[in-house]
Amino acid sequence: MKKLIHYILIGIMLNWNVAVLADSHDGCSNWQVVEETDKYIQETCADQGSLQARIRSKPVDGINIDIVEAPKKKANPIQEFKDKVEEAPKATAKVEKLEKIEKEVIVTEKKIDELKEDKEKIIIPLPKPKIEKDVVVKVEKKQVPTIPAKDTEKQIVKEQTAKEEAEKKLVEETAEKEWAEVDAEQKIDWMQLHEMLPRLIVDNEKVKAAELDYESAVETLKSEYSAYYPQVTITIGNEWEDDRTPAKGTHPANTITHDSKQGIKKSITITQMIWDAGRTSSVIDKAKSTAQQAYYRLELAKEDVVIEAINAWLNLQKAHNTHEANKKVEANAKITLAMTIEKVKKGEGSKLEQLQIEQQYRTYQTLSMTSRLGLDSAIQRFQNVWRFFPHNIGKMPSPIADLLGLIPHQGTEVTNNTTLRIARMDVEIARDQLRFSDAEFKPRIDGKLSYTEKDGELSGGYDTDDAQKEEFRADVTLTWKIFGGFKNKHLKNSDRAKLNAAHNRYDDVLRTTDEQFKNAWNNYVLVEKNLETLKRTVEINNEMYQLTLADFKAGNSPIMSVFGMKTAHIMSEVAYKNAQIDLQIARYQLHKLLGLVNPIIQ
Repeated sequence: MKKLIHYILIGIMLNWNVAVLADSHDGCSNWQVVEETDKYIQETCADQGSLQARIRSKPVDGINIDIVEAPKKKANPIQEFKDKVEEAPKATAKVEKLEKIEKEVIVTEKKIDELKEDKEKIIIPLPKPKIEKDVVVKVEKKQVPTIPAKDTEKQIVKEQTAKEEAEKKLVEETAEKEWAEVDAEQKIDWMQLHEMLPRLIVDNEKVKAAELDYESAVETLKSEYSAYYPQVTITIGNEWEDDRTPAKGTHPANTITHDSKQGIKKSITITQMIWDAGRTSSVIDKAKSTAQQAYYRLELAKEDVVIEAINAWLNLQKAHNTHEANKKVEANAKITLAMTIEKVKKGEGSKLEQLQIEQQYRTYQTLSMTSRLGLDSAIQRFQNVWRFFPHNIGKMPSPIADLLGLIPHQGTEVTNNTTLRIARMDVEIARDQLRFSDAEFKPRIDGKLSYTEKDGELSGGYDTDDAQKEEFRADVTLTWKIFGGFKNKHLKNSDRAKLNAAHNRYDDVLRTTDEQFKNAWNNYVLVEKNLETLKRTVEINNEMYQLTLADFKAGNSPIMSVFGMKTAHIMSEVAYKNAQIDLQIARYQLHKLLGLVNPIIQ
């Protein structure tokens, strides 16, 4: 008896590992060109009833481009990724290369800043008497007498300007001090975006929750396979029986005899499902689909975190660029206004020109404050997503252009979209549930094997030490529920309606995804084309500014014209920079819709 129990328990302890099967779909045999640019081609599937779409890059002379298929989903989506984050060291050559590039960028920025400062000194002098005198000498080419100290109006202007500069400097110093105090412990050196993403993904609560949901679904799937195994039950108990039967023979009529027994009963029962009309297989298939869906939800969570982090990063750069441009224009207008006021006092300028410049100064002062609020919002958003305060925003590295690879080298279909795959799993789950409902109308066959020991009086004797009774039993049972109050019928109708609803939802998500893809593609192409226009605009504004400056030096153009062209040049530069960032944002969004975000997180 003990050996038998041991063998059975050993069999029960054997584990059966189950892999989650990924779904597959058929490709397209007939692609037609919808739109074409200098670099990329958009295509749609011409097969009947298909809503697939893709984009691919044009071949480049002298470069062989291999076909890149959609990324394969991993059975273990997060553990390898965690190990990589925890254990893999940084590549030394890569770090050295990035440091070299950063140093070159810093040197270039310093040179550009020096050139800009030299130009600004020529165009717009500071509102101090000495500098104003020197500038006027250079511009007007004549000696200007020093303004008497007792000139009250001059003294008021000087004091007011100095006071504003002191207040502005104090505000900036206070803000920097507060930022440093608030986030001194979190201050870090800037790394490349793709180097910071892995840790962000692993630590994200949304990803952690999705990972646990996936693990739970896999364990549920494994548990469903238990129906294929024998079910073993062991029972041990102290039992008492009282058998009451009518007396026979010489006993008086209506006499009841009592036969009371007491003893220990031990039994082991093995039940094996032989055939259940597909109930177990449908339950397992449903669990597979549920686990696969949980995996796609985990992938979607990672994609959302990546896109959210990239958008926060790039939008912060945009807000910083806009604010810096508005600050430059505001400072330019302020200094130009001070110069104009001095010229008006000396009778060399127009009051109308002074008012026009003052109007521009107030406008850009408001724009500067507004852009500061936008920058603060972008900083707060960045801090919430990345979990640290962004110091030295101007030194933030831009994401590597090929972080996601090129806009697909070869066709990537919209059907690879993660949200669409989740909707497809809803259809599979509903279909498996309907199969289970159909199986409930059919019989099932089970086999049972049991062994029972009875000791003491239960064995038929009264010697509790030696008396023992053994029973063996084997059964094959067919169970068929013929009528259950129409319950199974209504459940089947309900499951059929759920399947139809899942199909409709999938079709809706497919059409929505296809529309989003087309809009994202058009947006990407538009931004890409607009870059060339903005680049040319920067060149034109720079040339016009140089010509206007030359006319101003020759005395043929008012200072208002110089200010206007300088402002146009600054704003066109920031528009070009932000358009480059917009192109990156559009590119990442396009990759997300195509299901191509995974290469940077796996």
